[in-house]
Amino acid sequence: MGVKKHKLELAIEEDFCLLGVVADEPDYKLCWLINHALDMNFEKQDELQLFHSKLDEEQVFSNFSYHDQDALITFRIIRNRSENGYFLDELKNIDFLIHIQGDITTTRINSFMQAVGALEPVRMCVPSDLSRIKNKERLMLW
Repeated sequence: MGVKKHKLELAIEEDFCLLGVVADEPDYKLCWLINHALDMNFEKQDELQLFHSKLDEEQVFSNFSYHDQDALITFRIIRNRSENGYFLDELKNIDFLIHIQGDITTTRINSFMQAVGALEPVRMCVPSDLSRIKNKERLMLW
Protein backbone atom coordinates (compact mmCIF):
# COMPACT_ATOMS: atom_id res chain seq x y z
CA MET A 1 0.00 0.00 0.00
CA GLY A 2 1.38 3.42 -0.98
CA VAL A 3 2.04 6.30 1.37
CA LYS A 4 -0.58 9.01 1.25
CA LYS A 5 0.89 12.51 0.87
CA HIS A 6 -0.80 15.71 1.90
CA LYS A 7 0.33 19.12 0.81
CA LEU A 8 -0.05 21.94 3.29
CA GLU A 9 -0.69 25.29 1.68
CA LEU A 10 -0.24 28.47 3.63
CA ALA A 11 -2.93 31.06 3.02
CA ILE A 12 -1.48 34.49 3.60
CA GLU A 13 -3.90 37.21 4.48
CA GLU A 14 -2.49 40.71 4.30
CA ASP A 15 -3.01 42.99 7.27
CA PHE A 16 -0.67 45.63 5.94
CA CYS A 17 -0.21 48.20 3.22
CA LEU A 18 2.89 48.50 1.06
CA LEU A 19 4.04 51.75 -0.51
CA GLY A 20 6.82 52.20 -3.01
CA VAL A 21 9.10 55.24 -2.90
CA VAL A 22 11.49 56.49 -5.55
CA ALA A 23 14.13 58.82 -4.10
CA ASP A 24 17.80 59.53 -4.77
CA GLU A 25 18.76 59.90 -1.11
CA PRO A 26 20.41 57.34 1.17
CA ASP A 27 18.05 55.49 3.52
CA TYR A 28 19.12 57.32 6.69
CA LYS A 29 18.55 60.73 5.06
CA LEU A 30 15.09 59.76 3.77
CA CYS A 31 14.15 58.63 7.30
CA TRP A 32 15.53 61.85 8.77
CA LEU A 33 13.46 63.92 6.32
CA ILE A 34 10.29 61.95 7.10
CA ASN A 35 10.96 62.24 10.85
CA HIS A 36 11.24 66.02 10.65
CA ALA A 37 8.43 66.65 8.16
CA LEU A 38 5.86 64.27 9.67
CA ASP A 39 6.88 64.34 13.35
CA MET A 40 7.77 60.65 13.35
CA ASN A 41 10.71 58.81 14.90
CA PHE A 42 12.11 56.20 12.50
CA GLU A 43 15.03 54.34 14.04
CA LYS A 44 17.60 52.06 12.44
CA GLN A 45 16.98 48.37 13.13
CA ASP A 46 19.16 45.32 12.54
CA GLU A 47 19.68 44.69 8.86
CA LEU A 48 17.42 42.12 7.24
CA GLN A 49 19.44 39.13 6.11
CA LEU A 50 17.50 36.96 3.69
CA PHE A 51 18.52 34.03 1.52
CA HIS A 52 17.62 34.32 -2.16
CA SER A 53 17.18 30.80 -3.50
CA LYS A 54 17.50 31.70 -7.21
CA LEU A 55 20.74 33.59 -6.62
CA ASP A 56 21.86 31.01 -4.04
CA GLU A 57 23.23 33.73 -1.76
CA GLU A 58 22.32 35.87 1.19
CA GLN A 59 21.04 39.41 0.71
CA VAL A 60 21.25 42.24 3.24
CA PHE A 61 18.75 45.13 3.38
CA SER A 62 18.66 48.19 5.61
CA ASN A 63 15.60 48.50 7.80
CA PHE A 64 14.09 51.38 9.80
CA SER A 65 10.93 51.31 11.90
CA TYR A 66 8.59 53.58 13.83
CA HIS A 67 5.68 52.51 16.03
CA ASP A 68 2.88 55.04 16.54
CA GLN A 69 1.56 54.15 20.02
CA ASP A 70 -1.53 56.36 19.72
CA ALA A 71 -2.70 55.07 16.33
CA LEU A 72 -1.43 51.48 16.87
CA ILE A 73 0.42 51.49 13.56
CA THR A 74 3.94 50.27 12.78
CA PHE A 75 5.82 51.78 9.85
CA ARG A 76 8.89 50.13 8.34
CA ILE A 77 11.16 51.50 5.64
CA ILE A 78 13.15 48.86 3.79
CA ARG A 79 15.75 49.57 1.15
CA ASN A 80 14.64 47.60 -1.91
CA ARG A 81 18.16 47.19 -3.30
CA SER A 82 21.16 45.33 -1.99
CA GLU A 83 24.57 44.64 -3.50
CA ASN A 84 23.23 41.46 -5.08
CA GLY A 85 19.58 42.03 -5.95
CA TYR A 86 16.23 43.32 -4.75
CA PHE A 87 14.07 42.75 -1.69
CA LEU A 88 11.10 42.38 -4.04
CA ASP A 89 12.18 41.45 -7.56
CA GLU A 90 8.83 42.58 -9.00
CA LEU A 91 9.46 46.17 -7.90
CA LYS A 92 12.89 46.86 -9.41
CA ASN A 93 11.98 50.48 -10.21
CA ILE A 94 11.29 51.22 -6.50
CA ASP A 95 14.11 52.40 -4.21
CA PHE A 96 12.35 52.01 -0.84
CA LEU A 97 9.39 50.07 0.48
CA ILE A 98 7.23 51.43 3.27
CA HIS A 99 5.44 48.60 5.06
CA ILE A 100 2.53 49.89 7.17
CA GLN A 101 0.84 47.51 9.57
CA GLY A 102 -1.86 47.95 12.17
CA ASP A 103 -5.07 49.91 12.46
CA ILE A 104 -4.74 51.60 9.07
CA THR A 105 -7.38 53.55 7.18
CA THR A 106 -7.46 54.67 3.57
CA THR A 107 -7.58 58.30 4.66
CA ARG A 108 -4.47 57.94 6.82
CA ILE A 109 -2.57 56.07 4.10
CA ASN A 110 -3.48 58.69 1.48
CA SER A 111 -2.40 61.60 3.68
CA PHE A 112 0.87 59.81 4.55
CA MET A 113 1.55 59.11 0.84
CA GLN A 114 0.90 62.75 -0.08
CA ALA A 115 3.17 64.02 2.70
CA VAL A 116 6.03 61.68 1.77
CA GLY A 117 5.54 62.39 -1.94
CA ALA A 118 5.82 66.13 -1.25
CA LEU A 119 9.30 65.83 0.29
CA GLU A 120 12.04 67.38 -1.86
CA PRO A 121 14.12 64.28 -2.75
CA VAL A 122 11.08 62.01 -3.28
CA ARG A 123 10.10 61.66 -6.91
CA MET A 124 7.21 59.28 -6.29
CA CYS A 125 5.31 57.59 -3.47
CA VAL A 126 2.69 55.10 -4.65
CA PRO A 127 0.78 52.10 -3.31
CA SER A 128 2.13 48.72 -4.41
CA ASP A 129 -0.15 46.09 -5.88
CA LEU A 130 0.27 43.13 -3.52
CA SER A 131 -1.29 40.74 -6.04
CA ARG A 132 1.78 41.20 -8.29
CA ILE A 133 4.20 40.10 -5.58
CA LYS A 134 5.10 36.43 -5.80
CA ASN A 135 7.30 36.17 -2.71
CA LYS A 136 4.99 37.66 -0.07
CA GLU A 137 6.78 35.68 2.64
CA ARG A 138 9.47 38.37 2.58
CA LEU A 139 6.86 40.80 3.89
CA MET A 140 5.84 38.52 6.76
CA LEU A 141 9.00 38.94 8.81
CA TRP A 142 7.37 40.69 11.75
